[in-house]
Amino acid sequence: MIWITQWLCPSRHCAIALAWDDQEETAQNVEYQGEQVFRQGTLNRWCGICGGSLHMEHGRTAFKTMEEALPHIKAIEKANLRARSIIGGKF
Repeated sequence: MIWITQWLCPSRHCAIALAWDDQEETAQNVEYQGEQVFRQGTLNRWCGICGGSLHMEHGRTAFKTMEEALPHIKAIEKANLRARSIIGGKF
């Protein structure tokens, strides 16, 4: 099953999301990978849109394989990159 782990503000703006297969990964390891992004200073620990603090949550997707999920993930990524280019700034 494919899961998504997201770091969200109270308004549910997503700072970072990681999709993962529970046959190959654990929630604990995904949390660690995401936290590394914040520790390295790549992203702030607050929302770049509204300034709210971030919390992490896991959610199961409807996809059974990463192959099935990937086209949807790429489409969302493309839309988010477009939105980020409009908003600008360091997130």
